Amino acid sequence: MADKKDDSPDDEKPPESDAPASTDSGDSTESSEDNTSASEESASADDSKPEKVSKPLARRAWGEPLVRIDIHWTNFETWLAVIVITGEVIALTLWIGLRGMSTPAESASYAGIVFRALFGATVLGTAALFALRNKSIVAQRVGSLTGVFLGVALAKMWIGFGVDYTSNLLNWFQQASSLTLFGGLRGVGTRLTLLLAMLGGSLATARGKHITIDLVTRYVNDTLRLPIVLAGWLGASVICFAGSWGFFDYISIENFGANPDASPTEKVVKVGEELEEQFFIARKQANLDFKSIVQVGIKGKKYSDWLGAEEWNQYLDDGGFKERYGAEAIDPLRLMPGETRAPIVVVPGRGEPRGELINAANLVFPIGLFIIALRFLLRSLLALSGHVSVDPEDSGDFTTDLSKVIKKKGEAKLKADAEAEAAEAAAAEGEAATKSDEDSEGGAS
Repeated sequence: MADKKDDSPDDEKPPESDAPASTDSGDSTESSEDNTSASEESASADDSKPEKVSKPLARRAWGEPLVRIDIHWTNFETWLAVIVITGEVIALTLWIGLRGMSTPAESASYAGIVFRALFGATVLGTAALFALRNKSIVAQRVGSLTGVFLGVALAKMWIGFGVDYTSNLLNWFQQASSLTLFGGLRGVGTRLTLLLAMLGGSLATARGKHITIDLVTRYVNDTLRLPIVLAGWLGASVICFAGSWGFFDYISIENFGANPDASPTEKVVKVGEELEEQFFIARKQANLDFKSIVQVGIKGKKYSDWLGAEEWNQYLDDGGFKERYGAEAIDPLRLMPGETRAPIVVVPGRGEPRGELINAANLVFPIGLFIIALRFLLRSLLALSGHVSVDPEDSGDFTTDLSKVIKKKGEAKLKADAEAEAAEAAAAEGEAATKSDEDSEGGAS
């Protein structure tokens, strides 16, 4: 029995090997948690480390006016680009639409029926979707598809609708309007495309998005990077200036009749004189266009017959043609009673000035290159003043947010104005309270 009593405490004790095992497991868990925590802290520390970027130059005050110029310049070009894109879309849409609608049924071309099918499908499909906008998505899809199918199926039923009107309108645009001075609707689209390309080049240069080879600047230190980048920008500016003059010199000779041996000043003067003549013609054609809109666009009269002798002769007398070209040159242009003509300007000795403004539109090349050259110069000055970064790794390009300078100053000014207004209001309240107290004391006495 004594042996059993002595043995029982030993039997109740847990094995000695279990305690160390449990301790090791706890240590392992704590170690794993510590490692996980350390990994998270390390990852957090890595994330919080700032990216290595070049040290920017201190922003100098003399560059702030240039920042404002750059911002306003960019805003102007942005809105101009929007206007150009809108005009190009309208011109090409009119060209395609009028060409399709003016194609007669007996034509060998399928342009008329294809355009009507696409137009009808678009209109009916959109109308059905709008009408069923409060219904289920299934109903909207079925309705839209039904409208599209009907638009295509019904195209032949109205193949002759609007052919005469749109044909007359298209011929007016192409043959006897201001668009004729640019080569018609297609000519307008072409010239606007070229203008848009130059605007895009200027905006790209302003934001550092121009094509550049930055292999060297990525591997040099901050001290060398600035002069290297500035040398590239200034070199690009010189090339753009040279290209601008080269285009201008060629256009002045080929399109404006300047003497190849003339001095640069004489060529500029010659181009200016020719432009003044072309703008005179454009203004006079615009006067006729306003009348043609009513006669051709609204009343549907044939564009080549609505302008009679009396109105045309009056137009010649009141339009400044006699003062510019002389009465003897204008008299042969007059119409006899009963005669009609197309509403397009006639220049004495030259006839109808079709494509007259194409020469002026060609100046978009030298003017565009000249503006891009100025952009490079402005960007160089902004870099020197510390308002533009020359590090290719900054924001993926060579620029910083220039608007922050103006925005910060504007916010500071608004805050100062608000504080001044609050101080004035507090002072006014104090004066009113003082006056009220004085009045109360006076009444009590």
